[in-house]
Amino acid sequence: MISRRILLFSILFLILGISLFSFLYINVLNRPRIDTVPEGAYVVPWMRPYPSIQDLPSTFNIDAVMANALKLSVTFTITMWDNSTRVIPSTVYLGHDSQYLYAGGKFVGMHSNPASEPHGWTEPNVFKIYFDVANSGTLTTPEAGSSMAVNIDIPQDTLVGSSWSDMIWVYEPVTYKHMVWIPAENYLESKGQGQTVFSMAYNAADYDNSTGTVTMLFARYLSRPQIADINALQMRSGERWVMGFLLELEFQKALDTRADGWPRTTYGVWSNDSSWWPKLAIDLSNPPATYPGVPL
Repeated sequence: MISRRILLFSILFLILGISLFSFLYINVLNRPRIDTVPEGAYVVPWMRPYPSIQDLPSTFNIDAVMANALKLSVTFTITMWDNSTRVIPSTVYLGHDSQYLYAGGKFVGMHSNPASEPHGWTEPNVFKIYFDVANSGTLTTPEAGSSMAVNIDIPQDTLVGSSWSDMIWVYEPVTYKHMVWIPAENYLESKGQGQTVFSMAYNAADYDNSTGTVTMLFARYLSRPQIADINALQMRSGERWVMGFLLELEFQKALDTRADGWPRTTYGVWSNDSSWWPKLAIDLSNPPATYPGVPL
């Protein structure tokens, strides 16, 4: 009789223990991140490009494709290798659905990268976005970022290709020997690992050689658990995140890249101080039934 009572109480305590653990895991350890949106934050709207990025023709109007996006007017001023400046009036477009962050830019008068060699190597024009994912004001590994590059051939003045990388804030021991943003694949390669999963899903680019306007557009996953160790942007359904963010436009040339950042002209690329970065809010708690401008 006593043994049966002991067994009964043991089962009861086991059930209570499992219930308590489940409650703590759901409500404390694994509770959704719901950030308060501060005044002045840039709220990314629910939207989808139309046509979808993977269905875009070789030439497209990003203003129409991203008609319902948040639009930021930015003027980048890049000091070139001959100490001249290239002033680039730009519009940056941001939107999201439940799966992707859509980011793009129209960079008027950017033209081709002057570091390219005619009939030779074509250096890329690059658009980047960085995130302080924890919104802590201090960058800590892994953080998250995206970089998209296009290559424009100088003699023909035509777009010849595009590429992209995940970016990670990490200590780089060989070339820079301090904390820096580098492509995630370079970081993994330095550790002897391969890169098989990326956060970017689709991208498209366009170039108008009559105005020198470079257009870039990409979709990056809001969650990619397979690469959580190199990408801290891992949102879940129902969450609302506020993150510091930074934009950059650059002409690449090995270790002598020429760039400009927004909102600051020079932003301390070697510094982990992100306390002055503007805030970006992405809210996955209120999905719309339909998306404006996108047929059912």
